[in-house]
Amino acid sequence: MVDLIICVGFFYIAHLFFTMSFSLHKVPFLDWTHSGGDISGMTDLSSRMSIASDNLRQTLPLFMTFAVLSVVMDVDNLMLAKTWFGIRIVYLIGAVINLYSIPLIRPAIWIPSIVVLVMMGLNLCVS
Repeated sequence: MVDLIICVGFFYIAHLFFTMSFSLHKVPFLDWTHSGGDISGMTDLSSRMSIASDNLRQTLPLFMTFAVLSVVMDVDNLMLAKTWFGIRIVYLIGAVINLYSIPLIRPAIWIPSIVVLVMMGLNLCVS
């Protein structure tokens, strides 16, 4: 579980750079380095990466809390944690290929990650 927590941490760090990385050819690096920078020239891909990053930040604190508690309380949530991480990877791929322009695809991928988090929390409550 600890290895997975570290992988998720690196996944989050990668997310932080995706938005900027896919627009550096249109927006100078200096504009990304301060809050007054003009990043309005972002590519569509960068905009989608920004949305995917925002979505990850909505559930990441709960996942990390449940994952760390699983380690501390010695609760086997590893398969659920791997499932959550896999769904988050699928969600990112969907954003990259612009899959979410199709109605109802986004919640079909996102809602299962919430269900997995609920199951992780329930496992912690039962133990």
